[in-house]
Amino acid sequence: MYSVSEEIANSPSRKDGIDYEIEDNQRRYGSHIIQEAGILMKLPQVTIVTSQIIFHRFYCRQSFKSYDVKNICMGVVFIAIKYTEVKRRIRDIVNTFNYVFQKTEGAKIEYLDTREELYWKLKADVMEAEMTVLKEFGFLMKVEPPHKFILNYLKLLEKSNDVAQKAWNYLNDSMRTTLSVQYKPESIAAASIFLAAKMLKVRLVEEPYPWWEIFDTTKEEILSISEEINNFYNKPKPFYIDIEKFYAAAAAAAAVVVPTTISSPASTTTTTTSTTPTS
Repeated sequence: MYSVSEEIANSPSRKDGIDYEIEDNQRRYGSHIIQEAGILMKLPQVTIVTSQIIFHRFYCRQSFKSYDVKNICMGVVFIAIKYTEVKRRIRDIVNTFNYVFQKTEGAKIEYLDTREELYWKLKADVMEAEMTVLKEFGFLMKVEPPHKFILNYLKLLEKSNDVAQKAWNYLNDSMRTTLSVQYKPESIAAASIFLAAKMLKVRLVEEPYPWWEIFDTTKEEILSISEEINNFYNKPKPFYIDIEKFYAAAAAAAAVVVPTTISSPASTTTTTTSTTPTS
């Protein structure tokens, strides 16, 4: 599935009244903790990226207000582990994400005991999120990470390992954006190579045949993707927002009527204005 910019701008979260900045923060936060947890669990990068792609796809269909980002992150990792046939226990997911949640929020690190109520709650959250995501996609899912295209294409282009590593890094960062649901993986791979070559001042051949033709993409797409990846680096560090509590607090604050006071220069007495009509 590939969504156009208009669909991203009018996502279920936006229709639910969630501001763009907050939705963007939630996406970057979710992508970040998936990466952090994946590294700690020593998951292959393809498993981590698969998790991130499923995560972004899910929130193109559902709102952050309806499903908490933490639970969905655990659920998509559980799905990706099965999808990529990696052996990890649900206990590993629960313990690792519990650690990542605490670390990213600056909380005291407290390790879970399987006898604790929180452990069983998180385990239930993982299983519920897994089923929620699978049902959303009708239990049918095909994920093609762009990473598999990098090495083969760079061999065809006869470029160095430095370009490959830099392009790989750009690809990893692109998974923290909505690019995976907007463009095909070949185009994202091409843009990552373009950025890497530009950064390392490596020339990519455009004559007699443009190098990007082997990716079946266009220069316009490459430039658009590259711009979005570069924009990612200018954004603030993401953090967890409990959407339900955040908007409940905002609604409560908006409902409070603050009286307007007028202070007289000659007196400390204040007069409260009233909107009550006089008889």
